[in-house]
Amino acid sequence: MAENHLLFKDNLAAYALGALDAEEASALEAHLRTCDDCRLELADYQRLSTGLLTALPPQKPSPKLRRSLQKRLAGEVRPARMGMTWSWNRALITGALVLLIGLNIVSVFEVVTVKNEQAELNKQYGSNQTAIAMLAYPSTQSIAFDQNGISGSLLVDKTRNLLAVYAWHLPSTPAGKTYQVWLIDPQGNRTSGGFLIPDTDQPFAMSIIRSPQPLTGFTGMGVTLEPLGGSPKPTGEKIFHVDF
Repeated sequence: MAENHLLFKDNLAAYALGALDAEEASALEAHLRTCDDCRLELADYQRLSTGLLTALPPQKPSPKLRRSLQKRLAGEVRPARMGMTWSWNRALITGALVLLIGLNIVSVFEVVTVKNEQAELNKQYGSNQTAIAMLAYPSTQSIAFDQNGISGSLLVDKTRNLLAVYAWHLPSTPAGKTYQVWLIDPQGNRTSGGFLIPDTDQPFAMSIIRSPQPLTGFTGMGVTLEPLGGSPKPTGEKIFHVDF
């Protein structure tokens, strides 16, 4: 019985694609009425064949392939068999199904990658537009800094509670680390303002910081090297500090 079960199981993919002859299909259907495992696996094959075989645009067959198929359909007469061994046709069909699954996975991965890149570009574009707008505000204060080999500028708009920081020559972060921005009040307390992430495609790092509290309550900002994800309070190396 176990051997028969394996033979029926091997024919599930071909059955889902309609590649079994009538006698084989009838035998498999009789088995499916008594085998829960095969019914579940067949349902998976049917979902895949329904979704993936229509996922790719139809391709016009080559003349050589068309002639071969026409000749086979016109002249091939195959006697009915009781055995459940695989034919080359079913092996090719199953191989095509596996290939379609692989292509679908690759396509999904590429789409997700493009969407992530587009989201990052949109974010960068939004930050640049905000910084340009800040320069037009008469209330924006511009402060240059040069510390520890890192130079740049800080734009401060206390009216709108906005900061824009540009830092040149900021080293890449070690594995598992990130640059965290802190807003500093007159008592020296630190409030997290987000992160400053170097961009490998840009010669500088840039970040827009929207203060969680009125900027009038802060007198400066600083950057420290913290564990990935950030810290509640500064714990790592101080990178630079700017008073405003």
